[in-house]
Amino acid sequence: MRSSRSRRFILLLITACLFLTGAFFVRSWINGSVPASSPTTAARLGSSVTLYDSIAQMQARIENNNSDHEAYAQLGLLFLQRVRSGGDAADYTRADQAFDAALQLEPNQMDAMVGKGILSLSLHDFHAALEWAEKARKLNPYRPDILGIMTDAHVELGEYDEALVVLQEMVNMRPGIASYTRMAYYRELHGDVDGAIKAMQDAANIGLPGEEPTLWSLVQLGNLYFNRGDLAGAETIYEVALSQSPDYLYALGAQAKVWAAQGRYEDAIAQYRQIGTRIPLPEFAIALGELLEATGDMQGAQEQYDLVEVMQALNTSVGMNVDLEMALFDTDHGEDKAAALAQAEVTYAERPTIYAADVLAWALYHNDRADQALPYIEEAMRLGTKDARLFYHAGMIALAQDEKQDARQYLKTAFTINPHFSPLEAPIAKDTLATLDAGASTE
Repeated sequence: MRSSRSRRFILLLITACLFLTGAFFVRSWINGSVPASSPTTAARLGSSVTLYDSIAQMQARIENNNSDHEAYAQLGLLFLQRVRSGGDAADYTRADQAFDAALQLEPNQMDAMVGKGILSLSLHDFHAALEWAEKARKLNPYRPDILGIMTDAHVELGEYDEALVVLQEMVNMRPGIASYTRMAYYRELHGDVDGAIKAMQDAANIGLPGEEPTLWSLVQLGNLYFNRGDLAGAETIYEVALSQSPDYLYALGAQAKVWAAQGRYEDAIAQYRQIGTRIPLPEFAIALGELLEATGDMQGAQEQYDLVEVMQALNTSVGMNVDLEMALFDTDHGEDKAAALAQAEVTYAERPTIYAADVLAWALYHNDRADQALPYIEEAMRLGTKDARLFYHAGMIALAQDEKQDARQYLKTAFTINPHFSPLEAPIAKDTLATLDAGASTE
């Protein structure tokens, strides 16, 4: 069994490497935080064709004048934009080299500093992102994109009060998509879903139809509806995004998620597979794997889980820290629960966010240490976040401690928030709650 799986893993690695040479886009699937943006040439570009042309033009400009620090900085930003648009993850390295060249020529090159901050966010080096943003802000306190980097870094380090202070400055300085989407996520974290929807709707209304920031905002708006259990509302928003850009991957993936929740499993599976043939992303591979597992295709599910490991190995190879993501994934789907726990402990120490606390609590639970998980799951819920998975985890941890009344309440809350939160975990929660209710009725 192990030998067969290892051979399959090697084949997946070869296939993925061949595919990802031409197209790869790294993202975290933990929380959907908003990528930093820059008001530069790179951020204003739309299509990948324009990006490739612009990169070639910028490289030609550098060949004509290799002391042009602005060209190096813009080249780095273009490389980052290309990764975001589905390019080669090696563009992270190319971007870093371009920024370094710009800063060597001009140590105070502002776009290069901003670029280093965005790059650090992309690689999940949030301390470095904060350092670059603070350094840039001392030179120019009037660039809202610097405040965006600082906001993201503070949030991903669990420094929520600090994040709000900077975010409010950003909103005051330049109300727009970049600030509104961040405000929406901050409100969502703090349980204000109605406020999050309003802010994300404002972001979508400001954007130009069909441009990537607008599409991103629409998908996040749909996700807010989905996460509160409103499938019809979510589907409507996703369809708006797809009407503007029929090939937008995140809208297609979100649509597949709705179909799965509606019981349209074949349609959802087909759509996830189509996405995977274009650009393999961990979040969609996991979604497909869990859906296949929920419908009884264990071999197909394992192939997707193996592919996730390959993707994250490639992420690591370009310098991305994926410890938090892999700690959750390995806790849910891996064989070595002790290793997943060790990874969760290290990650929580580095960035004690509510989701890191949740992952650590869940890993402790899966290692039969539910008594130690309790303070961490309580910490994970301290902001009042209305996330059905958090309440599901809390319910199962409470049940392991024989706190049946708390377990019932947590699981009921999970279903009140979103009864479709997971094709694998929602049925477990439903059965567990039914058993608890039956037991309560006989007491």
